[in-house]
Amino acid sequence: MNKKRNRTVSRKKIQNAVVELLKNSNLENLKITEICQKAQINRSTFYDNYTDIYDMADKLRKYLVDEYALTQKNFKKPCFSKLLQHVKDNQDLYRLFFKLNLQNGIAEKFIDNHEEKDHYDEVFFRNGIVAIITEWLKNNCSEPIDSIVKVIDAHQNCLKNKKTI
Repeated sequence: MNKKRNRTVSRKKIQNAVVELLKNSNLENLKITEICQKAQINRSTFYDNYTDIYDMADKLRKYLVDEYALTQKNFKKPCFSKLLQHVKDNQDLYRLFFKLNLQNGIAEKFIDNHEEKDHYDEVFFRNGIVAIITEWLKNNCSEPIDSIVKVIDAHQNCLKNKKTI
C-alpha cells in the first residue's frame, strides 16, 4: 500500500512540474532532467512511473481527458455556466488541456443531436466555444461567467433560428 501511495505522490509531483513547465514551453521541448528538477525527484523515480517522456505525455493526456469527462458526467444537463466555472476553478489544468490539443470534445455535450442541422454550423459552434474559452483563459478568466455565457447563448440562438433561403 505504501508503494502505491508513493507512486501516486511521485506522479502528482511530476504532473505539477509538467504543468508548470508547459506554461512557458512546449511538450516537444521538455527534458526529463528538467521535469525531475522541477518535481524534486530522482530520474529513477520518473522511470519508475513512465517509460519515457511520450509515455508520460500519453498518461497525462488520458488523465486530463478522464478528469474532463468526469466533470461533464456530473452535469445532468449541459450548462455553459457550470463548464465555465470548472474552467475558472481549474485554469492550469485547462490551459494544459488546450496546449495538448485535447479540446476537440469540449463542446460536444452542447450540440443538440436531436435537431437536424448543417454539419458546418456544428463545426462553427464547436470551434467558437473552444475559441471563446481559449481567449477567456488567456485573460485569466477575468470576465464574469455570465458575460461569456451570454456570448455563447447568443451565437447558439442565431444558429437555432437560422433560416434557409
